[in-house]
Amino acid sequence: MERRKILLGSGAAFATVLAGCSSTETDEDVPDDSGTDDTSGFDDDGGSDDSDTGGDDDGEDLPGVEGVTDLESDHLSVVDVQANPDTLGVYVETDTTDTQKLHDELAYVADDLSKAIVDRDRFKSEIESIELVVEHSGARVFEVYIDVQWLLDYLDEYITREELKHKVVDTKH
Repeated sequence: MERRKILLGSGAAFATVLAGCSSTETDEDVPDDSGTDDTSGFDDDGGSDDSDTGGDDDGEDLPGVEGVTDLESDHLSVVDVQANPDTLGVYVETDTTDTQKLHDELAYVADDLSKAIVDRDRFKSEIESIELVVEHSGARVFEVYIDVQWLLDYLDEYITREELKHKVVDTKH
């Protein structure tokens, strides 16, 4: 069910990208103009933060992204998301400390994060980077930095998932 929501959200994000998103003064009205949103059931006309995603975002106002709190992979799941000035903090819990498994999972998490972008202009103007903190049983395993431009380059197919993974893993500390 969670994966379906992510796929539906990524379809809406892809439709938004194809629509152009050239009008930034209306923030969320641009993606709602196409008829494709009604088939997904994920985006509704206007008030998408208030009415139809109230359970998905847990009331958080995350600039230009939706469904981040629902992201999960085989070994990682998001437990908290915080929007700070210029930074989106994403805190995930893992069930493994195997470094190779975690590195592989980062590719999927970065992919899902890029697909959660529903308003590219707002996201890019308000967020410069994502700090992804990985914890296991309450102890920090590592932290990585994800440049917003990397996600946009990935969405635009300028870089591959593997290249995105290597960029993210290289920032690990």
